[in-house]
Amino acid sequence: MQVREVFFTDKKNCQVLTRDDSADLSPDSIRIKNRYSLISPGTELALWTKTHIGFEDPDIAWCRYPIKAGYSSVGTIEAVGSNIKDWEVGQNVVHFQTHADFSVLDPKKDIILPLSEPSQMKRALFTRFAQISFTAAQASNCSGFALVLGGGIIGNICAQIMNQFFDRKTILADISANRIALAERCGLNAVNNSSDSNFRETLQDLTGGAGVSTVVEATGVNSMVSYALELMNTHGETILLSSTRGLAEINVYKLIHRKFAALIGAHENRYPKFADNDEPSHYYFAKTALEGILSEKLKVEPFISDIISPYEMNDAYEALLNTPEQHIGIIIDWERK
Repeated sequence: MQVREVFFTDKKNCQVLTRDDSADLSPDSIRIKNRYSLISPGTELALWTKTHIGFEDPDIAWCRYPIKAGYSSVGTIEAVGSNIKDWEVGQNVVHFQTHADFSVLDPKKDIILPLSEPSQMKRALFTRFAQISFTAAQASNCSGFALVLGGGIIGNICAQIMNQFFDRKTILADISANRIALAERCGLNAVNNSSDSNFRETLQDLTGGAGVSTVVEATGVNSMVSYALELMNTHGETILLSSTRGLAEINVYKLIHRKFAALIGAHENRYPKFADNDEPSHYYFAKTALEGILSEKLKVEPFISDIISPYEMNDAYEALLNTPEQHIGIIIDWERK
């Protein structure tokens, strides 16, 4: 059979490449015919523009062209191996593999979650983003008010998770009026932080003078790390959710040492892929997030801005780069030519 996959092949260039996959399905694997996949505006755009810090770091060896793109897909199981007992042909699922029209997964090693209806597919794509966002909420050691900097998909969902699953009064801040409006559509308390001095006063007003004990940095902009540390309370914490692009300059003495503060890395690999007894893990976060999405406890439908063919992906990345306020959640429809 012919399989189409998306690769970043060079700076600002991705291609849909076709390969022959005539190998028999292994006894422990399942093959999924994907209907949709979802572009990550953060990671994928950084790889497409070659701004990901990994390109310059010899220790991050995977970050070299060609790179398979994507990490969120939904589809229908087309075939199962002879050892597979818990999955059936025709079952709809969400999984975390790359952009392709077919994927082969091992349920013992890969995260796969069932969907009861095809109508759930588009919303279920955001499970991967919610799983990542859960990392920051779980990593927090403080109580009191929280602030999320950045109203993109990751930041927005993180604020929703902190509100809905961790009972934290959470404020979302962004400089974009469109993203503020999007956050409000998702039920969030959102504020524009384009004016630095006024924003500090606004934070005091919104928290009744309490300030914020937790600041989640969800933009990936290197200068925002220091800004987040400035905004948090003494004895507070700043959590790095988005992957910081480039190097960050921090006054460690003033912003960490003198404030008795914690600076916490919340890369998703802070927690294992699987764990026992609902301990924190990628799988537990994903399962919990999907339940929240399907029950509309987590609101994700407002993110969907575009549905495209896989052959329009270079244009999609260009749109994310130049007009990000108009293009938030770009879904690839693998049945479109």
